[in-house]
Amino acid sequence: MSLFIKVFFFVLFYSFSSDSKNIYGQGAVLRILNKITAEKFFYTVPLSQKLDLDNCEIFIYYCNKIEKDGVPDEIALIKHKTKTRNDDRDFLGWIFKSSKYLNMPTNTIYDIKLEECLLQDPLFLKERRY
Repeated sequence: MSLFIKVFFFVLFYSFSSDSKNIYGQGAVLRILNKITAEKFFYTVPLSQKLDLDNCEIFIYYCNKIEKDGVPDEIALIKHKTKTRNDDRDFLGWIFKSSKYLNMPTNTIYDIKLEECLLQDPLFLKERRY
């Protein structure tokens, strides 16, 4: 029985490590769409630095470029905290570049999407408007 368990865990760990590649990022680019005015903003955000919007604050704790079975994707661990007392909209979780609506923070004014994980540290918060 113990041999079976050892073989099972070996196969399990080998299958996850053989087909996946991870590249850790130092920052992220977020696309923020204002739902009211239809303005589009791109923010270059270093890890653990606060992005302060009108009604919320966003922190990016982790950004990772992954490749599983030859399919590339990018994921980020973010915290979205509203400035109002309503804690129902606070979010701490993973957002994905490939599937935007799988898991995302709820915001009444802004639509938040991960555009890219940055390999080099951006050092400072930058904003681009379109």
